[in-house]
Amino acid sequence: MRNRELVMDLLQSLVEIITYGDKHDPSILECFMDRQVLAEFVRMLDISENSRIEAPLLQYLSIMIQNMDNEHAIYYCFSNGYINSIILHPYELDGGDLAPYYVSFLRAVSGKINRDTLCLLVKVHGDAVVSFPLYTEALRFAHHEEKMIQTSIRTIVLNIYNVSDDMVYKFIMTPPVSNYFSVMVGRLREMCIHLDAFLHEKGDMDTQKRRNGLILESDKIVDELYYLTDILSVKEPRLNQLVTENLLNGLVFPLLYSLSASMNNNGSDLSAITSLYILSRLLQVIGEKGTINNVAGVILYHLLHLNVRALSEGNASDSSNEVKPFSKCLNEVEKIISYAPESTGDGEINGNYLGSLLEDFRTRVNINCSNGDIYPKRQRILAFVFSEDHCLLLASTFLLLILAENKDFDRLLAPMIGLHGTQDAMTNDTSTSKSLDGSIFSGFMPEILNALLKVLAFQESHSTTMLWPAGWCLQKLLNFCREGLDDDNLYLFNTAYDQSRVHFLKELDGVWFDHIPDIVRNEWSSCKKVFEQSSQYKDPIFMLELVLPQQSSNGETSSCFAWQKTVDTVKAFILHFQLKTFIFKRELAENPLIFSSSNDSGVIRSTNVSSASFGSNVSLEAGIPCTIAFSNAEIRDVYVVPMVRGNTGKLLLTEKHPFRSRHGVVIAIAPLAGLCPTIDKDHPTWLHLRVREFNPKLYATKARGNSLSMPDHFVDGRWTLGFPDAKACKDGHSAILREITKQRSTVEAILAPLIHYDLGLAEENREKK
Repeated sequence: MRNRELVMDLLQSLVEIITYGDKHDPSILECFMDRQVLAEFVRMLDISENSRIEAPLLQYLSIMIQNMDNEHAIYYCFSNGYINSIILHPYELDGGDLAPYYVSFLRAVSGKINRDTLCLLVKVHGDAVVSFPLYTEALRFAHHEEKMIQTSIRTIVLNIYNVSDDMVYKFIMTPPVSNYFSVMVGRLREMCIHLDAFLHEKGDMDTQKRRNGLILESDKIVDELYYLTDILSVKEPRLNQLVTENLLNGLVFPLLYSLSASMNNNGSDLSAITSLYILSRLLQVIGEKGTINNVAGVILYHLLHLNVRALSEGNASDSSNEVKPFSKCLNEVEKIISYAPESTGDGEINGNYLGSLLEDFRTRVNINCSNGDIYPKRQRILAFVFSEDHCLLLASTFLLLILAENKDFDRLLAPMIGLHGTQDAMTNDTSTSKSLDGSIFSGFMPEILNALLKVLAFQESHSTTMLWPAGWCLQKLLNFCREGLDDDNLYLFNTAYDQSRVHFLKELDGVWFDHIPDIVRNEWSSCKKVFEQSSQYKDPIFMLELVLPQQSSNGETSSCFAWQKTVDTVKAFILHFQLKTFIFKRELAENPLIFSSSNDSGVIRSTNVSSASFGSNVSLEAGIPCTIAFSNAEIRDVYVVPMVRGNTGKLLLTEKHPFRSRHGVVIAIAPLAGLCPTIDKDHPTWLHLRVREFNPKLYATKARGNSLSMPDHFVDGRWTLGFPDAKACKDGHSAILREITKQRSTVEAILAPLIHYDLGLAEENREKK
């Protein structure tokens, strides 16, 4: 310990010199190898007694190896067992701060291995690898609590997989080393259970906080799935087979058991909505074609009816219309999802193994295998699609759409289960969309559309959180329905549209009518992006959000809650507007307000309303004399000046200018919209005004960074104006209302293209008929 600092300085200098020699002077590297300098590092580790020496030593070694490019130097470092000796040194890794240095060293080593140097790090007995310290020691930290260490370990593992040979892979896939995969999938399943428990946890947690928690927990699951995808991307058949087997056995089948149990009300580890969410995420993230069809095949084996009748409209006695025996379907499933051309490098699971899993699953969920069994209409996936629980309806429909739009979905598997995918140019995104003409979507399309339309039709009982996924699913399904809506469903949609339009027009009498044009412009692009989003990229987190209790206004009438109501109403109308356009024209509408501008005619005063600010001078030509008393202040003589320009309106509270008799100084400003002027019943000379205190732009800025929810309680400002008599009060009341009406007329003029476009669309449809 007395010479520790000196030795550490020498080690640092040594590493710097070796790094320089690697780049510029080969003679330095020759000296490094001839003098067996790395052996001194190992000796120092052997005589060290604590992490105060081990930590910097590992750090310098990591730096040296990471910056080493000379193949001879790397080969020397990996030879003679130096690296393995350093890896296997008995460090005190529990607690303290040594673990990051140790893992960093392992990562540096893994970054330099290749197929030629890998053999130097393994111990072989006969023709089998019996020890691989770099891999097995790294796995000890696979589930470390620190995220950075977890990420480093995954990098090490992937580096090893990418350069491993047959002998190393045999070691990796032999117990107990291969238990890494089952443990990893087991932890993934535990994360799913924890997510479900958090979703349904009782308590008075704020809705936004719970939503943030769901996003955090779901992100952990998605990270695990992406890691599995990275492993599958190595394209090693044996590795893919092992990962897929564990994924099916440890996650997919338990999820399907949970779905089956939830349908039969038998209780399960996971709720149906969480199971559907995980399955959807799994299909989205796992990008390997072979794995998609392995997993999707097993999912569809459970979720979709395998005993389907042929879709042809031929003679009923024709053999093509006979029910396909369950055993034959099972053989076809195994044949399709177990097949993998060697040229693709995809590792598929063994057919016999899959068959045993499917048979075990069939037994546990009591699937009827009789040859004459017709798949019941209201079982399996359809039980969710036609569920009275709209959350399950949207989640299950979304899952089907993921399968339908997946470009890697096997074309042989789709027809066998009743999904016939054909490329079609019915949507803007022809690269990812397909037209389905199968028994699930085609056979029950009108009923599925009807179920979704009912969600839209009863919008008063649903939040926009549910309306938007319903609209998205409806638009996607319409892509697959060449016939469009039948008369009953069209009537139902028109009813939903008319309700949405009525609610939209009512907002023109609301507190935030002056902001409606801006809301339309902002939300229009968002709505269009939602519709254009493929199921492969749409975040299914909405499934979980649907379960969350919606924040109630509790009778609140403040401008804060009025703002959210206005935004939700406008969004709902835009959603219905776009759906109506798509139903009749098979395209999405462009924003009709893009080229519209504020109408300023006839509503201008001598002072520009946009320039009026606190302390500015304004003309009192239109001023209304009155009095006002602020809190803890005496009554003051003031003038109120209602001013409108375009769709902007303000009520200026001014005091007479001390030197300019016809001008006043602004002491307060209130938005004209939302004032709701009311004459006091008991005091006819008092005029009450409500002043909007909520600032949407300010709130949006804060919420964007902090995921804030709407406040539970919000208080608006209140002004009470006093007039000399009742007539003056009525005159003041009328003057303010006139300006509000002018402002509203301007807003209606701005929105006219939207309303006229809607009427033009209806007229165009009548002409076509």
